[in-house]
Amino acid sequence: MKRKRILIADDDDAILSLISLVLNKEGFDTDTVSNGKDALEKKNKNKYDLVILDIVMPLMFGTDAAKEIRQKTDCPIMFLTARSTDEDKLEAYGSGGDDYLQKPFSTIELLLRVKALLK
Repeated sequence: MKRKRILIADDDDAILSLISLVLNKEGFDTDTVSNGKDALEKKNKNKYDLVILDIVMPLMFGTDAAKEIRQKTDCPIMFLTARSTDEDKLEAYGSGGDDYLQKPFSTIELLLRVKALLK
């Protein structure tokens, strides 16, 4: 069976390393970037089965990247963010997000949600 590819975008290197480690351990291939612009460029050049985006990142917010990604693909998008208001959630889902997980997060919950999105 082909391994699923996941793109992770977050401006916190520790979070990128943690998510990548957890997902790699479960058999997923991951690529990481630290801003929304690089996420969009990487997604345009590669095929991913899932994109995980922080909302607040340098160069381009995750919600803006999601809007552009959504115009070209129906690949699932999960937001992983410290933002927690109902308005933030409305903006995330409105920009094309399929799921929303608030930081701090449980790696078990992250893994369960990733697997559910990839079914």
